[in-house]
Amino acid sequence: MKAGFATGKYTAAAIRARPRESSPMVSQLLLGEPVRVGEAVGEFTAIVRAEDTLEGFVRIDQLLAVPQAIFDRQTDAPAFALEMYAAMMSDRHGIPVTFGARLPGYDGLQARHGENRFVYSGQAVLSEDMRPDAHLMIRMARRWLHVPELRGGRTPTGIDGSALVQLLARLVGLRFPHDVGTIARMGRPVDFMVQCQEGDLAFFGDERGKINHVGIILSDSTVLHVSGRVRTDGIDHFGIFDHAHRRYTHRLRVVKRFFDDHPDSGLSLERSQSEVARDARQMFIF
Repeated sequence: MKAGFATGKYTAAAIRARPRESSPMVSQLLLGEPVRVGEAVGEFTAIVRAEDTLEGFVRIDQLLAVPQAIFDRQTDAPAFALEMYAAMMSDRHGIPVTFGARLPGYDGLQARHGENRFVYSGQAVLSEDMRPDAHLMIRMARRWLHVPELRGGRTPTGIDGSALVQLLARLVGLRFPHDVGTIARMGRPVDFMVQCQEGDLAFFGDERGKINHVGIILSDSTVLHVSGRVRTDGIDHFGIFDHAHRRYTHRLRVVKRFFDDHPDSGLSLERSQSEVARDARQMFIF
């Protein structure tokens, strides 16, 4: 494949750190996602993902070469699949499609992928219909509960925390980078937990303060995040509290807001804080 433009050809292609199968998977390229193609190295080619400039290597046979016009449309004005699992069906075959994939040339019923036309009957949203809506983002996020954690994963067979937040945010018109630490430098800070609103993002760090985890704050003073699986846990000003094991698991560093302020919708933390304090017995935090 020559240097130029391409999109994901199949359901999800591994993006690897090096041009070999044994190299760690750093992310996945979903169907229809646009990339800039660089130098070929054997069966792989260097790519830069248009959405977030993530760099890596993808097998050449997992890419579909496209003209710049299609690359631009798939970057700036795509149609997104909203079903966890569905399929694009042609007269000859089907292609599995997962949540957040970009339906190429989609007109509300049909998609054009390469030289073939496919019917997609699942839920989808056009870019022009997207709006910043925290409630919608959380409704979609709850679909992912109990999906297993997979480093670099971006599908319902496995996903990591930053990828989940990135996929969900994109479907309400927010574009986030791949790196969770970079996302944490965006948005508007929320100073106190009692000021948090549904849809705020909570960021957590290690002992040195490095941001390494993210979750979406829910209205019942819990947080949806990926730890072993997509799950919800209690949250207070210390961090995430796992009631099943009666311990804090992640230290809170900062909360950021990306939606409009709603002063009358701050979280009521009194009940959850008292439950966390009782379970933790205010002993051995972290």
